[in-house]
Amino acid sequence: MARTRVIAGDRIAGAIARFQSNIKKSWCACVDSSIPAFSMSGEIKKGYVAAKGRGVKIRYVTEITADNLPHCEELMRFVELRHLDGVRGSFAVSEGEFVAGISGRSHLEKLVYSDVPEVVEHQQDVFETLWSASTPAKERIKQLK
Repeated sequence: MARTRVIAGDRIAGAIARFQSNIKKSWCACVDSSIPAFSMSGEIKKGYVAAKGRGVKIRYVTEITADNLPHCEELMRFVELRHLDGVRGSFAVSEGEFVAGISGRSHLEKLVYSDVPEVVEHQQDVFETLWSASTPAKERIKQLK
């Protein structure tokens, strides 16, 4: 049965790991500029490595800044990266699931999860709109260097 729920506390990391491991074809993420460092840390990075190894196409939109540039360059080993000014909030969508992070003062406090087909399809459409409005990472990186 499809459902939407809010996950909190120490269950968030496990939920993200399950989301990552469930992806079969496509993983699309749109995240604020603080998230590339999180994406390239510990278990989360392992999820990117494993997904790429399974042949998953990963597209990632964020605001590329001087501060997150090293993490973005590392991400480019696993994802097709694009830049979009002013990204706020963070979400990811696959062919069958959607997650969105809710940040508190200094960390991820809650995670919204859904496998409701209509929610997933809507978020795929939102991502495609943002992807179309974004700039390839290589262009943005040239501006920063």
